[in-house]
Amino acid sequence: MHPTRRELLRLAAASTMSRLIACGDNQPVVAASAVLDPGEDSAVVAIWSRLAGRPAEVAVRAAGRPPIRTPVTLDGEIGRLVVTGLAPDTAYEITVTIAGLALGPHRVRTAPGAGDRRPVRLAVTADCDPSPAFASGMIDAVAAAAPDLVISIGDFPYTDNGPPAHTVAEYRARHVELRTHPPVRALLAAAGMYAIYDDHEVRNDWDGRTRLDEPERYAAAIQVWDEFFPLREAAGEIRYRRWRWGADLECFLLDCRRFRSANNAADDAAKTMLGADQRRWLIDGVTRSTATFKLVLTSVPLDYGEGDDHWAAFKTERDAIFAALVGTPGVLFVSGDQHFFAVQRHAFGIREVQIGPLARGLGSPGAPRPGVIFRAVRYNAGLIEIDGDRLTLIGLGDDGEAFYREILSPADLTPRA
Repeated sequence: MHPTRRELLRLAAASTMSRLIACGDNQPVVAASAVLDPGEDSAVVAIWSRLAGRPAEVAVRAAGRPPIRTPVTLDGEIGRLVVTGLAPDTAYEITVTIAGLALGPHRVRTAPGAGDRRPVRLAVTADCDPSPAFASGMIDAVAAAAPDLVISIGDFPYTDNGPPAHTVAEYRARHVELRTHPPVRALLAAAGMYAIYDDHEVRNDWDGRTRLDEPERYAAAIQVWDEFFPLREAAGEIRYRRWRWGADLECFLLDCRRFRSANNAADDAAKTMLGADQRRWLIDGVTRSTATFKLVLTSVPLDYGEGDDHWAAFKTERDAIFAALVGTPGVLFVSGDQHFFAVQRHAFGIREVQIGPLARGLGSPGAPRPGVIFRAVRYNAGLIEIDGDRLTLIGLGDDGEAFYREILSPADLTPRA
């Protein structure tokens, strides 16, 4: 009997881990890498290794071509390389070698050109904890779905489990724990990734007050996030971004934490989830986009969640955004945070799919509400397939089953007054 793709992915991850554990003094050697933010012609390679001072190299190979090798100098345990000169819509294998030990290969596809209408498949994930208590086939199922791109919209990793992280060293240890977890290695080897933090990368439910009350902890958490999820260029405080993925899709990845007011502040015109600059950037970008579909990725849900740590406590700003999007075709919001799958409809017919967890405890949805179309309390991720003017929304389960499927047109996703 031949092994399944999922079994092969597990074996590949275990093999990679075994190559990284042997060294002369019989001490474990831990290293990890990821390929982030792939575009039409470039991608970012992030490296972590305890082999400080050892030579490192990144090899990039496309089918039928010799590899291009580039040396990398690690800054202590951290390395970063922006790979340029790539071709659009091309499959690459990217391997990181440190002192003779190979990480990868990472199988990465570059973005199709803005005029390319080929079908695309994205996976959207959230909430990943390497604890054996949350082990399932979910991460393997995402990798086995062979997405062009994986998007993580928060809680990757959890840094506030007991004892919670406060220092740079403690935050690094939590990122390392997740990135060296074999299923996560397999996921990062299967596709490039875009990512944004939510709350647990700093501490539970952090908001604008946290930055003021715990400045050293916040600074340590954000420094380490930037080490493990570096951008192409230093962008100061701006980590929200947009990218085109062919003719039919543009993605808008929001930062729902850095510019947020306190969760319990009065919900008036001064209260903000995004800040004025990001809100203007979002509305202008979505309404002017020429892509058939516009995917807005928010780490917290638009409504129907529990507590005040999501958009339901920021209704003034949320409703203004909704109103500004009326008449814009092909708008779909994707959210996470609440640890159950849901499909929801809001004012003006705005649609949302809520995903997660990948590997964490399940949430409690509460009583049914009028805007909720579907709910499932189970491990899950979202798959979004786009083929021309058809978007297929899939809820992917830990057994690889598509337990929810809906086909939507740009007209179905057009907010209407």
